[in-house]
Amino acid sequence: MPRRTFGNAMPPHLQSAAIRYAMATVGHLQEVLQYSAPVLADHGWARMCMYRTADAMDTIGFLVDEIALHLEQAGVGREEIRRWLEADRECLRTVRPARIAGPRYTEEAIHVMPDWVSDELRDALTYVLLRLPVMLRSAIRERDPLWVGRCLRPMVDSMDRLGRLANLFAAVHLDVYDESTLARYQQLRQQRSRAGMPDAGRRRLRTAADWGDLLVWWDAYEVKVLTLLAMLDEQCDGRRWEVGGGRMHPAVRSAAVGTLNAVAVVMAEDGDTPRYRLTDGEWVYAMAVSTTSAGRLMRSFADPTEGEKSLLDVLRTEFHRTPGGRR
Repeated sequence: MPRRTFGNAMPPHLQSAAIRYAMATVGHLQEVLQYSAPVLADHGWARMCMYRTADAMDTIGFLVDEIALHLEQAGVGREEIRRWLEADRECLRTVRPARIAGPRYTEEAIHVMPDWVSDELRDALTYVLLRLPVMLRSAIRERDPLWVGRCLRPMVDSMDRLGRLANLFAAVHLDVYDESTLARYQQLRQQRSRAGMPDAGRRRLRTAADWGDLLVWWDAYEVKVLTLLAMLDEQCDGRRWEVGGGRMHPAVRSAAVGTLNAVAVVMAEDGDTPRYRLTDGEWVYAMAVSTTSAGRLMRSFADPTEGEKSLLDVLRTEFHRTPGGRR
C-alpha cells in the first residue's frame, strides 16, 4: 500500500463528526447497559439491547463512512479504502448466528439476562468504550500525519466487536423469537457493509461544506461525558486491557462500566436516581467518578455555563492531561 498522509491532521469537518458520533455512541452503550439490568426485564432486555447495540454499531459506522468519503475525495481507490476499513474480515449482524451448545432458552427462562451473557456484554462495552477516547485523541491532534489509521483502526475493531455481541444476543434467542422478529430487533435492514463504503447511495454523506469549519458548541452534559471519557483514558493508560481470549482485565472493565454508570448519574436531574438499578458497589463507584468529574470541571473551567468554548477546545484541554501513548 502506498504511504499516504492525507494532511497533517484530521480536517475540521471530520473533527466535528468524530465528536458528535462519539457522544452518540456513548449514549447507546449506556442504554445497552441500562436495559441489561434485571429491574428492566419486563421491558424486554433482548429487544432493547439488540436495538441499542445495533445503533452503536451503526453510529460508529457513520463516522467510518465519513472518513471513507474523505479518502475517496482525496483520490484513494475503492480497493485501498477497503483495506483501510479491513472490510475483508468484518463481522456483520447479518451473519446467521450459530446455535449455542447447552441449555435451550425459552421466553420464561430468559426473562432476565443470564450471567454469562452479561459478562460478554460488559466485555464488549468495555472494548468499545476504551477505544472511543483513543480515536478522539488522534482526531484532535494538531499534527498527526497518521491520523487516518489511528482513527479508523479502533473504530472498525469496535464495529466488529459489537457485531459479535449482536450475533450472541440472536443466538441465545433462536428458540424464543422467529427469524423475522430477530431481524427486526437487530435492525438488519439498516446494516451496511464496510466493503461498500463510502455509501452515498444509502444516505447522503456530509461533506466538508455541510459540516463547515465551525465546531459544535458545548453544553454541561456533553462536557461531563467527554471529561469522563478522558478520565477513563487516563486511568487505563499503560494497563493491559485484555487478559487473553478476548476477555477484558477486571480492573479495566470495572473502570469502563463504572464510567457508563456515571453517565447515568450525570443524566439524572435534581438528585434523582438513574432509571435503572445499580448495586451498592456500582452506585458508590458511579458517584465517585461523577464527583471527581465535577471537581475536575471546576478546576478546568471556572464558569462552565459560559458556553464560549467548542467541544474541540474541551477535548484538547482534557486529553492534554493524558500521556497520549499509542495503543
